[in-house]
Amino acid sequence: MRTTIFLLFSALSPGIASAQTYFHIGSIAVQPNDPTTSDEISIALSGGLSSTGAYVISTDAVVQGNILTITIDAADDGGATVIVPHTEVVPIGQLPAGEYMIEINGSFVLDMASPGQHFFAVGGDPCELLEVASVEWAPFSDTAMVVHVFNNSSELFDYPGFVLLDLQGDTIASEAVDYFGIGAESYHTLRIHPNTELPTVGSMVQLHLWTGFYSEQACAWNLPFDPCPPMPCDSVVITLDNFGGALTLGDFVWIVRNSSFEVVADGTFTLTTSIQSVQAMLCLAPGSYAYECGPQQAPTGGQPFFGVRSTGWISGPSAPVAWSLPVPLSFEFLPACEDGTNAILEGLVMPEIAVTPDPSGIRVARRDGKPPGTVMVFDATGRSIGHSVDDGPYCHIDLSDVASGVLLVRAGGTVQRIVWTSP
Repeated sequence: MRTTIFLLFSALSPGIASAQTYFHIGSIAVQPNDPTTSDEISIALSGGLSSTGAYVISTDAVVQGNILTITIDAADDGGATVIVPHTEVVPIGQLPAGEYMIEINGSFVLDMASPGQHFFAVGGDPCELLEVASVEWAPFSDTAMVVHVFNNSSELFDYPGFVLLDLQGDTIASEAVDYFGIGAESYHTLRIHPNTELPTVGSMVQLHLWTGFYSEQACAWNLPFDPCPPMPCDSVVITLDNFGGALTLGDFVWIVRNSSFEVVADGTFTLTTSIQSVQAMLCLAPGSYAYECGPQQAPTGGQPFFGVRSTGWISGPSAPVAWSLPVPLSFEFLPACEDGTNAILEGLVMPEIAVTPDPSGIRVARRDGKPPGTVMVFDATGRSIGHSVDDGPYCHIDLSDVASGVLLVRAGGTVQRIVWTSP
């Protein structure tokens, strides 16, 4: 269909098919390749002038809807009759997202470029498709913050570095370049600058993204500063891994205690010949904890380590398993948030998620219409009993085997309590 339109246009354009031609266009190139709405676009028309005295008098470009019409006028003051290579670059500027067709008009010009080169697409601004999910304190440190982003564009944002600033432009925290680019989902650790005075919770801050080892600023956002996760808890993963040498086999009883030595979660990990790495997801309030992991049999080999990490694969403390008495592994979870997570009264904040029970489980959707993303369900002790990752308008989590009681549902940056009645 596109080829037919182009050929019909060529046949009806006497300026292109003029008997006397001073500029033959052999190829059309859009600059840059794969342009977006933030790019200054130009069209490069490459070909040959008919003689050493031929030249382009003027160019003009007009956009009407999705048709880009380029008008070129050429002349020849006389000279040796040889083909002189020539490229005429026509500046266009920024264009809205969409698909465009290029039409060449003018006098003493012949368009011989292939039909496919007469079409191009302008994509949306990559920054608009780079979703900042959260800017929060690092899970195991009060000297770093973590930026969680989803990249829904085709832009790589090569060698990225995030910087958090206050509205006066003073740096709060910055990232050391550690990634080749930004994938579909990534977590970026920003170190707090020494002697930085943190903004008050709820005030606005700036988040800048630089690329190319801080050679070019790519994106910027204004965000409210609320670096602690919503109450009452946040996700943490406890792990047991064998790092080699031989197989580690058997049962390992684990316990997590709070600063009052109360057991907040416990269970048993089992390592087999086919499973040498296990984990459990918990929902813990900010505070101090101790994680114990004790074998229930004599040493079987290997190098088993137990530790903690975040759901974003940010590692916390770890230690080798003791084959005698269990040695507690102490860790601080969200130490900067122990005095509270939010300066806004919870009663004044509309939950971002809607949780609807049905006979077999719950249906979770975000009120803003965005995909719910990662949804986690915890029982009253903070142990994970269900999760889902979905990019549709909602997700369903099966709770048919879960006993009745109070559950915590975490999604969309909020935690919501529900009362579940088993079927």
